[in-house]
Amino acid sequence: MFTQECKSQLAAYFQLLQKNKLDTELKERVQGFINAGEFLGVITRAEAITLMDETHFAVFGMTNEQRKTRKAEIKAVRSDQEASIFDIPAVDRLVKR
Repeated sequence: MFTQECKSQLAAYFQLLQKNKLDTELKERVQGFINAGEFLGVITRAEAITLMDETHFAVFGMTNEQRKTRKAEIKAVRSDQEASIFDIPAVDRLVKR
């Protein structure tokens, strides 16, 4: 029951992130919920991390590490540090992600 509610809250937060909408209040609420679960012994830190990773993958279709890498690539292109990414056809770039 706790893990299902945790997944639901994480999914809501990640879905907003996906739309580039940052909800600090929701983020803090989710963090507090997870911390309360850890304090009560309902969930361990390792289980919480696994739950976050699974939910992140379900929403974004990629791991958190893959998403960070992709965001860094986009940031580099925007600052014109890596214009060579445009040498690769868009179809091929999508397949690799």
